[in-house]
Amino acid sequence: MERLKNYFLPILRSYSAVLFNSSFLGGGALLLLTFLNPNLGLGGLVAVISAYLFARLISFKREFLRLDYYIYNPLLVGLSLGYLFKVSFLSLLFFAVAGVMTFLLTYALSSLFSYYLKLPVLSVPFVIGSSLLYLASVKFSNLFAVNLYPHGAPPFSFNLPLPLEGYLKSLGAIFFVPDSFAGFVIFLVLLMVSRILLFLSLLGYFSGALFQALLTGSTYHAFSDTSAFNYILTSMAVGGVFLIPSLRSYKFALLSSLIAVPLSAGAKVFWESYGLPVFAIPFNISTHMLLYVLIAISYYSVVKIYKGTPERTLDYYLTYQRRFPFTGRELLPPFSGRWTVWQSFDGRWTHKGPWRYALDFVITDEEGKTYKGEGLYLTDYYAFGKPVLSPVDGEVVSVVSNLPDNPPGKADKENNWGNYVLIYDRRGFYVLLCHFKQNSIRVKPGEHVVKGTLLGQCGNSGYSPQPHIHLHVQLLPHLGAPTVPFNLASYLSGEFFYDCGVPEEGQEVEPVYPDKSLFNRLNLLIDQEMEFTVSELGKEFPLKLKVKMAPEGTFYLTDGLAKLYFGIENSTFYFYHFEGDSSSPLRYFFFSAPKIPLIGRQGIIWKDYLPLLTLSSKLRRELYLFLSSFKYGLFEVKVESSFISSEKVSSDILLPGGEKERACLLIAPDFGFEEICFGNKVTIRRKR
Repeated sequence: MERLKNYFLPILRSYSAVLFNSSFLGGGALLLLTFLNPNLGLGGLVAVISAYLFARLISFKREFLRLDYYIYNPLLVGLSLGYLFKVSFLSLLFFAVAGVMTFLLTYALSSLFSYYLKLPVLSVPFVIGSSLLYLASVKFSNLFAVNLYPHGAPPFSFNLPLPLEGYLKSLGAIFFVPDSFAGFVIFLVLLMVSRILLFLSLLGYFSGALFQALLTGSTYHAFSDTSAFNYILTSMAVGGVFLIPSLRSYKFALLSSLIAVPLSAGAKVFWESYGLPVFAIPFNISTHMLLYVLIAISYYSVVKIYKGTPERTLDYYLTYQRRFPFTGRELLPPFSGRWTVWQSFDGRWTHKGPWRYALDFVITDEEGKTYKGEGLYLTDYYAFGKPVLSPVDGEVVSVVSNLPDNPPGKADKENNWGNYVLIYDRRGFYVLLCHFKQNSIRVKPGEHVVKGTLLGQCGNSGYSPQPHIHLHVQLLPHLGAPTVPFNLASYLSGEFFYDCGVPEEGQEVEPVYPDKSLFNRLNLLIDQEMEFTVSELGKEFPLKLKVKMAPEGTFYLTDGLAKLYFGIENSTFYFYHFEGDSSSPLRYFFFSAPKIPLIGRQGIIWKDYLPLLTLSSKLRRELYLFLSSFKYGLFEVKVESSFISSEKVSSDILLPGGEKERACLLIAPDFGFEEICFGNKVTIRRKR
C-alpha cells in the first residue's frame, strides 16, 4: 500500500499544484474533472506519468516530489495536447514524449531562472513547450489530420449571470475545461483547500475583467474571455503564494491582475497570428516582473518557505515572528548579577537618531537609587568598578583606556564614548561597550574573546554623568557609526525568563546560564529512541519516538507519522515546529511546552505562542486564519509556562475564544521526557 501511495502521490499533487496547493483529495477531484473530456484527461495523465517515470529512471524521484514545477508543467502540456488531439496510439506516444520533453525543459529553465534571476520558473516551460508542440503538430500531417477533433457543447450547463458564468468558465479554463460546471468543481476544491486562494481568485478575475471592460468598452467581451484565467492565477500567486497573505499582498494581487490585462491583449496579437492560444503568458510575465523587483529590494514579506497553502504559510510566519523575534544579533548581558536599564532604545536623553539602538545599564538599590549616601564620590555608585564582560565571541578591534573618569554630575563632551572596547563578531557586526574606568581594560586589539571574558571595569569616562555600561551594535568599525537593532539573550527580569528581547527603561536584568544537567538531558542525539504509552479518551496504544536529522542539519522527533523539530539556543530548548499527520501524539509534546529554559529554577515564568493550527476546531481555525490575513494579531494562541519543580513544566494554553487548556511536561532523569499531560484527555508516559 505504501509503495502504491508513493506512485500516486506525485501524480495527484501535480493537479493540485496547478492551484498552488498540495492537497491529495483536491488533486484527485481535479484529475477526475479533466476526464469530463477523456482525450483531455488521458493527455494530461500520460504526460505527467511519463515525466514521473523518467524522473525515477534518472534517480530524480525526490526532487520530482519536492518541487511542484517539475510536476505541473508536464501535466499542463499534456492537457493542452489532449485538448487538441483525440486519443490514439499515435497521440498517446506524442503525449508521453511531450511529458519527458517538458520535464527536461523545466529542469533547464528552472536552473537558469534560479541562478540568474532568483525566480521560480512558474509555468514558463508549459508555455514554451505547448507553443512549440502546437506549431510542430502542423508539420506532423498524420497526427494533425487523423487526431484533431471538434469540441462540442459541455456535458453540463447552467443559466447563470454573465459575470459569474465568466468567472467559472475562466476557472475551468485553467485545466482546459472552459465550462461553468468544471469551474464550479474547481471553486469547491478551492473552498475546501484554501479560503485565501478562493478570495484571491475572485479578486483577480473581477478586477481584471472589469478593467478589460473599461478599456474595450464591452462588458460582454470582457466576461466572455476565458483567457481571464491569467488574472486569477496572477492574483493567487502574488497575493497568497509568493507574498505572505496580508492586506498589502492583496493590493499587490489587485495591481498585478490589472497589469495582466494589457499583457494578455498584447500577447494575443502576436500569438493568435500563429493560430496559438495565449496560454499562461500574461500570468508568467506579470508575476515574474513584480517578484523580481520585490526580491531585488529584499521586500520583507516575500515568502521564504511555502507550507502548502497560504493559510499554513501565514500561520507559520506569524508564529515564527512571535516566537523568534531574532535579528541575528543576539548578545548576552555584559555583566553578572542584577542591573537596571537606565536608557533603552529611543531613550530619553542620548539614544536618539542614528544612535537610538543602544542600552545603558546601572545598578540600583531597593529604593531605586544608583548610589549610597549623597552620591558625591564615584565610589558611592554601585556600578563603579564592577566587572564588564564580553557579550559575544569575537575579536577586539580597538581599545581606549586612558581617559579620566568624570566626577559625578560632570561629562566629557569632547570624548563622547570615553574608554571603550570595540569587538568584531563574525556574524557580521561590531559591538561597542563604553565608559570604562580609567586604565581598567584588560584586553588588547587583535585579541580573541569569548562570551563572559572580563573586558574591564565600569567607570564614568566620556559623556557620562554617572557610572554605567553603554552597549550598542554597529555595522561599521569606526566610532560614531549608526547603530542597528539587536536583542539581549537569556536573561531574567524578576521571575520572568526572556530567551530574547529588548528590556525597557527601568527593567531589572539578570543574565542566566544553562544548567548542565538540563542541557545534557534535552540535548537529544541522533538515533536516540523513547517508548511511551499513550492514554487518550479511554484508549491506550504504544508510541515510539526516534531522533532523526533533516538534510539541512536540524533535528526532529518522529513517530513515522509526523515530525517535531527541536533545538537548543539562547539557554533554551525549543520545539520549533510540527509537521505531518495532525493526529500524531507528537503534537502534545509541542503543545505542552513549546520552549523550556535550561535553568530549572522553581517559580520561573515565561511566555510563548503556538500556531493557530493548534485549535481543535478546523472550521474555527480556518476562519481565524482567513481574518488574520487582513490584520495580523487578531487571533493568537498564547502559552504561559512555569517550572513547578526543577524538572516539571506546567503550561496554560490560552485560546483566542477565551478557552484555556492545561498541560504539563516532566523531563526524564536520563534523556528526553518522562511524562506529558494535556488536560484531562491525554496522558503520555515513558515505558521503563
